[in-house]
Amino acid sequence: MKAQVDYSLLRQVLIGVVCNLLIIDSGFHEGWSTPMIPKLEHDDPVRVSSEQGTWIINLMYVGVGIGSLIPLMLMDRVGRKWTMLIAAIPKISSWITFACAQDYLAFYVGRFLAGVGTGVTYCVTPMYLGEISTKQTRGPLSASLAVWINIGMLLIYAIGLWTSRLTMSLMAVTVPLMFLMSFMWLPKSAVFLAKKNRLGKAECVLKWSLGREDVEEELEEIKRIVSSEETGKISFWRSLTEAVVRVESRKAFGITGILLGAMIFSGAAPILAYQSYTFEEAGFGVSTDVCVLGSGMAIVVAGLACVILVKRTGKRMLLLIAAPVTVVSLSVVAGFFTLKTWGVDVSSINWVPTVFIITYALAYGVALNPLPLSYISEVFPMDVKVPAALYCSVFYAMGSLLVVKIYEVLKQSYGLYVPFWCFAAVTSFLWLLIYLFVPETEGKSLEEIQMELRGKSTQSTISESKHRY
Repeated sequence: MKAQVDYSLLRQVLIGVVCNLLIIDSGFHEGWSTPMIPKLEHDDPVRVSSEQGTWIINLMYVGVGIGSLIPLMLMDRVGRKWTMLIAAIPKISSWITFACAQDYLAFYVGRFLAGVGTGVTYCVTPMYLGEISTKQTRGPLSASLAVWINIGMLLIYAIGLWTSRLTMSLMAVTVPLMFLMSFMWLPKSAVFLAKKNRLGKAECVLKWSLGREDVEEELEEIKRIVSSEETGKISFWRSLTEAVVRVESRKAFGITGILLGAMIFSGAAPILAYQSYTFEEAGFGVSTDVCVLGSGMAIVVAGLACVILVKRTGKRMLLLIAAPVTVVSLSVVAGFFTLKTWGVDVSSINWVPTVFIITYALAYGVALNPLPLSYISEVFPMDVKVPAALYCSVFYAMGSLLVVKIYEVLKQSYGLYVPFWCFAAVTSFLWLLIYLFVPETEGKSLEEIQMELRGKSTQSTISESKHRY
């Protein structure tokens, strides 16, 4: 009996490792601009201007927005497995494009392709893992996704800072290639197979992934899920109407807007992408490359800490603690560069930006980065998930485009300290909104979350029901 349990766990670990290869590659693309943009502006045979560098960063997020919409068309037609395999194609193509690039247009194309593959990955991988894993492993596998993204960012920092563009691209492309060659042997999701009325095949998949013959309970649960989804199917326009009319849906859109705003407008995309410039501008004696690696390690440690802490503190408390730390970190860095701009001698404290950007990375990585995605999966009712996915995709893509452009314009026009002050001010305001409007969802069922979002009307309905019976 013990051997069967171990065998099941081994298969779950195998599924998680293979799927997370695609997540690690997404981390590569998220972190790619940090080591590469300085090289493209100074050292690489292909030189780009500051404006072109901004668009190279931004086109990744345009691709993510578009890529996030692709699963809505493919998942229920070809399945989660084939959608994930398709996601690997633009990712592999992007690395080949980076390796062969002869001008800035090639980088535009490569970053857009990378974004498309990353957008598909972010949407489908959690769903596939949730449908193929057991109740015991589902939580750890889902919670570890942000950690693997951060590990990917750290690895690309380590590779990109000390290798050429060609070497980095050839090393990085091995990860999505390994995913492609290994994932094709894994089974389709049992939920997808049940939706296609292939119950015999779904049962075989459950037996393989769970490592046992008796899977009747799990199969019946999948049948109920599929039946409820089929019964609750409504058109997109009806779903959009429900999203606008129902109070719990409007609250869900507001909550995700606040949290996505905190994730984006705290400035992580440009701050981490341009951190090499920030360290150089500060004039700290420690190597810039070492400082960049330090921030990468901080994000990884923070992601691991989030997985451990969130069960104890809850999501809301972790957000309320982390956001002020990011504000303080941003303000200290902004204050340093303000003093430097005013001509004050700051050589004795030139370590400040490095220490507080790493502190910022820790606070951002422990809450503002992973937790908004967790809320998105919890607060929306099932019948408005398509409008919700569109909303979140467009918000993320447009917000990321805007924040990177704002950073570049403010830095060029007024100085490096101005965007840091702006990000600190916006994050302070968003912290207040989190305190006022974002509920705790940790440890609550999806039904309990929806009841809480409905507010007093739901509570009175429950009370009336109790009196009635």
